[in-house]
Order: sequence, then C-alpha cells, then structure tokens
Amino acid sequence: MRIWGNVLLAIGILFLILLGLAELGGAHLGVAPFFIMAILILIGWKLRTSGRGILRSKSAETVPAPRQPAALAVEFSTVELPLTPEVAALIASQNARTQRILLYIVGGCLAFFAGLGAVLGAADNIPGEGRTFLLLFGGLGVACAFLIYAISWLTTQKPVRRDLRATTYLRTTGPVKVVPIVGGAMLRLADRAFLMDGRSGMVELSNLDWGCVDYSPHGHMILGAWDGEGRSVYCLPGYTVASGSRGA
Repeated sequence: MRIWGNVLLAIGILFLILLGLAELGGAHLGVAPFFIMAILILIGWKLRTSGRGILRSKSAETVPAPRQPAALAVEFSTVELPLTPEVAALIASQNARTQRILLYIVGGCLAFFAGLGAVLGAADNIPGEGRTFLLLFGGLGVACAFLIYAISWLTTQKPVRRDLRATTYLRTTGPVKVVPIVGGAMLRLADRAFLMDGRSGMVELSNLDWGCVDYSPHGHMILGAWDGEGRSVYCLPGYTVASGSRGA
C-alpha cells in the first residue's frame, strides 16, 4: 500500500505542476483538473501514511495498550485457516457480484461517452464534425472503460483467483482501525493493511478497536469480524465459521 501511495503521490504532484505550467501558459483549464489532482495527492498521502499494519508502524515500546477485556491475553496474531469448499464458493459468489457491478460501470462509461459524442455531433452544423465528435468521444469511452476494467482486474479479479487456488485463508487477531479514503476505506490490522472491498463491513469495523477479522489473503475479501468478547460485528452472508477471537 505504501508503494502505491508513493506512486499516486508522485503522479499527482507531477501532473499538478504540469497543469500549473499549462495554466500560466494560457491554457485556461479551469478548476476541475486541479481538483482531481488534489484528490489523487490526498489518496496517495493516505496510502503512504496508513498503508502498513498498526504494530508495524510503531515500536513495541510505543504501542498504547488497546481497549480490550481484562481476561483476554495481550496477543497479536495472524493464522491460516483451511479454505473449505463452502468458503471458496462464498468468495467466488461475492466476486461474481463484483464482476457484474464492474460490467455495469464499464457499460455505463461507454454509453455516456458515446451519447455525449452523438449529442455534440448533432448540435454541430459543420459537415463531417458530427462523425469526428462521435469517433473522438467513443474512443475516450473505450479507453476509460479499458482502464477501469484493467485496474479492477489487477487489483481485485486476479487476486481473488489466487485466493480460490489457495488452500487457506487468514484470521488476524489484534488492534483494528478503519482509515477513510476518498470513495472507500483502508483496513489496518496488527501486521498488515489493505483497501476494503467496497463498503462492506466498513461501518461495523469502524466501531472496533480490538478484534478478530477473517479475510482472503490476496483479494482481501472480508468474511467475518468479532470483537474481543467473541461477539459477531460483521459477517458476509453465508459465512458460518464460528468466532475465533480467542485463537484459531
């Protein structure tokens, strides 16, 4: 996550400088490009500063004692659980839902740009300009749709396929923190941090300071979460594995 944060931060700053130079040169770009770059820089900064586990970002001597039941031993651990056919089917089903949403987004992107090109072309009275607008905006739509799908494939679809080829998934017990990021959130656990898949579980895990979280190791699909007393705070529909907040 920190590497991605550095990349986004560098890209955002570079393009912000280029946009500033273009504006000084009389390009009159408006506010929108600068606003987008500012959001990109903010996301990069969040990933850079929060993209590691809670305990990995501090020395053992400086970690404050998290709020937890007195009877619960102070222990931070990540263990592997066997990936049963039922859990694999649940991950595959949730991933199929994500793919359907992605296809809707890609289709909407194509339709938006094609429609925009058609409207601008119809409003232009210069012969041949209508076709130019349609080809130009249609090409932009294809490029944006491809970019969206490629990013989703690399960050979501491919990692989930690795999860389904594996024989285990993970359970981490320890401090929990949800860091809001534009359009989503990052989940910080004791020894790792990753972007959450959509908003599933975001509100429920935001109320945890300490707990147990089950998730897939590569796609980071959150299956269930419990507080320090073993009470369920979030569960993906169909996930029936019992609480392991006191150990695997």
